[in-house]
Amino acid sequence: MDSLDYHQIKGYCREALEITDDYGVYDGLSYLIGEKFCPLIVSVKQAESKTKYLYNSDEESALHTPLSKNDPTIQENYALTVQSTYQKSLEKLEDLKHLRNDFISEIKEAFELTDIQEFLESYPRLGFKDKKQPFWEQALEDEDADNLEVEDILSEVEDIFMVEEIKKYFA
Repeated sequence: MDSLDYHQIKGYCREALEITDDYGVYDGLSYLIGEKFCPLIVSVKQAESKTKYLYNSDEESALHTPLSKNDPTIQENYALTVQSTYQKSLEKLEDLKHLRNDFISEIKEAFELTDIQEFLESYPRLGFKDKKQPFWEQALEDEDADNLEVEDILSEVEDIFMVEEIKKYFA
């Protein structure tokens, strides 16, 4: 995700529109959201988890930390530690959030909001991970539901949670 930039986002949207012209809206959005947008969402979530506990947002828990004793030395040391240790993580998180917002804007500009919402309501399989054929299609072809593997089911569940997350951006 480090190499993604605004021009690539616009290029992905153009490619998605070409796919839409050739194969339909569902395939265009599968490419754009499922393969190109999802890795960015995963990167944002990972960066957020790295910086999640840097500052206490809960006032009650903050009462029991050394920072709450108003000792300027401790507060200054903490601030310097955060700045030196986590500054790159915080900057990366901000950059990723800006890219995410730019990507969302470009997707909304390229596709009708109703098309995006209908696509997400279908709970598509997301192509950003290396996946095999969806397990339910494989089971129908084999006509044997005993072949369902735990990994396949967990992958489907993971996709459902990811789609729910993405829906928030296109509400």
